Amino acid sequence: MYYLSLFIHILSAIFWIGGMLFTVAVLVPASREPLLNKHRGAFFKLIGEKFSRISWLLFMLLIITGVTNLTTRGFDWKLFLDQNFWSAGFGYYLGIKLIIFSIVLLISGVHDFYAGPKAAELMESEPNSILTQKFRKLSSWLGRINLIFGLLILYYAIRVVRG
Repeated sequence: MYYLSLFIHILSAIFWIGGMLFTVAVLVPASREPLLNKHRGAFFKLIGEKFSRISWLLFMLLIITGVTNLTTRGFDWKLFLDQNFWSAGFGYYLGIKLIIFSIVLLISGVHDFYAGPKAAELMESEPNSILTQKFRKLSSWLGRINLIFGLLILYYAIRVVRG
């Protein structure tokens, strides 16, 4: 059970982080092509909605498999209430990873359910307005911050298992 759960956990993280990297390296540069000028908002709306649904499914899988990974390795829930557990080694790095993941969930919520859809809507209706530019920048920065936090989660995941 542990290995299956770990496999799904790692695969979910790869898919999520890989999707963000693909967005930065391929989709955003492709969106600047003149061919998409008139439909850039629709392009981002379509891509954003699809990736958002997948991301939230991946977040659920990461939570479920994260808990499963800990419980199948013999971690007792009482241990997580012990302040000493969180102060060094495994618990310390796990705590940092969980805090960053919580921040990612908050940023993703703002990005996926407010800033991103609003930016896409404005790109279609008012492509040259100042408000559109503000929402595009906000959405872009939220995505970048989430990518950085995703990479930090990956780093702390390595620290959890390797010290």
